[in-house]
Amino acid sequence: MAVRDIRRDEGYFSQLIVDFDDALQETQTALNEGEFSSPTERVEVAQRLFQLSIMRAVAHYSYGTSVRDLSPYVLAILPYRQQLTATADKLPQPHQFYRDDFEKLGGVGDTEGSANINRYVYTLWWLTLLQVSNAPSQHINEALLIIGEQGKDSLLDNIAVALGDTKREVATSLYYPKVYQTLSDVWHATPKKQEKLMNTFVGQWYSKLEEADWYDNHECDCEFEYTDYYIGYWCFEAALVANLLAIPLKIKQSHVVMPKDLVVN
Repeated sequence: MAVRDIRRDEGYFSQLIVDFDDALQETQTALNEGEFSSPTERVEVAQRLFQLSIMRAVAHYSYGTSVRDLSPYVLAILPYRQQLTATADKLPQPHQFYRDDFEKLGGVGDTEGSANINRYVYTLWWLTLLQVSNAPSQHINEALLIIGEQGKDSLLDNIAVALGDTKREVATSLYYPKVYQTLSDVWHATPKKQEKLMNTFVGQWYSKLEEADWYDNHECDCEFEYTDYYIGYWCFEAALVANLLAIPLKIKQSHVVMPKDLVVN
């Protein structure tokens, strides 16, 4: 097994995975035992667990875990997302609006200092990991159902249709066109244009996501929040689109953020 992301060594990712395992277990136990008393705090913690579960799967990929061995960590994400919805359902009626900041992928305010595009990016990563790990169709359908957002973002809608939600309404606009318009355009482009658009998107992906929690984390050794940890920089969403549209891999070698081994074409 070789580390995929060379910005950190094997020891770093090995310890990071242990830290994430411990954080998930300890935080879940605290949530189960009622250590977080207010309904809103419980929603915040449920969101943290969901996001941590995605971060753990990404860290495993960066560490060098095979796609086959990655599967259990990917399948573990859905229960955390279902827990988030179940916890938000218990908010008092006057506070139900509060859940939007944790569940909606666009059009709402930042959450605890975290830009709302983070929820969108993590959702695309989750769907990518499900697709590449050959998750059961029923599992993917449940993930799409709980994500929701039907008819609100053209990229997400097209991805969902390709993953099996064939009756889904497809939007004509994007939540984050500055970042994702180029990738969305791949959907209806000619094969020659698709290659150009993919290379443009991957080449600009990191620089256009400066609002993401993890942006520049490779330069930070002072972890004050769980989002400060460096888990690797991977343009998973490009691999997902390439797989769903059967686009042959002709990504420039300089695109180090492209998870090339996840593209099957």
